[in-house]
Amino acid sequence: MFNAERLLGQLMGQALGGQLGGHKRKRGKASGLGGMMGGMSTGTKAQLGLGLLGVAMAAFEHYSNKPGAAPQPMAGPGAAMPPPPPAAAAVPPPPPMPVAQVAVRTEQAMHLLRAMITAAHADGLMDAQEREAILGRAREAGLDAEEIEALDAEIRAPFTLEQLVVRTPAQLRPETYAAALIAITADTPEERAFLDRLAGQLQLDDGARRDIHAQLGVDAA
Repeated sequence: MFNAERLLGQLMGQALGGQLGGHKRKRGKASGLGGMMGGMSTGTKAQLGLGLLGVAMAAFEHYSNKPGAAPQPMAGPGAAMPPPPPAAAAVPPPPPMPVAQVAVRTEQAMHLLRAMITAAHADGLMDAQEREAILGRAREAGLDAEEIEALDAEIRAPFTLEQLVVRTPAQLRPETYAAALIAITADTPEERAFLDRLAGQLQLDDGARRDIHAQLGVDAA
């Protein structure tokens, strides 16, 4: 079943691992948003002020995490067997969202995904091999055929910066910039210029931009 938030979260996971756009992207595992996300519970991630980005990452982890039981040390001769681990308390599922709200959230998640893809194309270096690598990692992560098809379609026909901006609702401007910032390392002139143009066209002033960079643990340009 198509889940746009999970799809967005998967792409975020690739970006945080330095894998969005292939070998050219280098991101330290313990720094910036990658390190910040790694040390947080999914609930905390969703409450950071990242809004739908945090929710998407939590949704992806919910679907992809398959924790295995930790191996127990072997008991020596005559030693008492360790007690069984306590049963985990069942967490009731959240109530379903109204259909109209689901549609809005889906469109917002797709918009932020498009922002990431537009940013990943900023330096013009994403080729067919890198596209297939992104799709391959998405398949390995367990995304279904419909989600893979949607991701492939977006990568093959990315929005221009202008197309992205004109489709950005006012309330999503900060998150749109944050999504783009997550997608790239801003270590090339093209990427830095892209972020400058995006911030300007989204009408984000220097203070708002610094706040987003600080929140994500990324140095301001």
